[in-house]
Amino acid sequence: FISDGDVPEDGQKYELKLMRQGGEIIDVIYRVGDTYVLESLDTLSDFLRDSHSDEVKNYNPRTFDVLHTMLRKLNRSSSVIEVLCGYRTKETNDALRESGTTNAAEHSEHIEASALDIRVPGIPAVQLRNAALSLGAGGVGYYPKGQFVHVDTGPVRKWTFAPRRARHRCRHPHA
Repeated sequence: FISDGDVPEDGQKYELKLMRQGGEIIDVIYRVGDTYVLESLDTLSDFLRDSHSDEVKNYNPRTFDVLHTMLRKLNRSSSVIEVLCGYRTKETNDALRESGTTNAAEHSEHIEASALDIRVPGIPAVQLRNAALSLGAGGVGYYPKGQFVHVDTGPVRKWTFAPRRARHRCRHPHA
């Protein structure tokens, strides 16, 4: 790890631009070459705090590499990533599960600070999903109704969450 003041002049710089739903935006270089920038990792973890409790947990830096690589594969390295959900405490995750309004897993990677639910303006969610799947770097969830993708650095797996619509039968009176 290196601090921002010790970033070398040479070496590839890995930059991320993230936006939260409230409009908060950050733009950081989180890695130079093979070295993560400690202060930037702290900034990213703080940015991705639990939106319900404001609790912060240190993020797995590989999660940021997944985001960076996805954007590079899509030729959109400078795009802003809209973060719908980052870190969640167990309490927040349990409350979401109990609400029945989400597909929150009991042992979610969000609790481990190694998952994000994201959109990238101008890129269809299916393209984001395909880019994430091509990495083979962890879990990839596709949410077509909400037009977002879940990415994490846990075990490699994939899923699609498309709640079924209630089907109503039309009854036509016989004349």
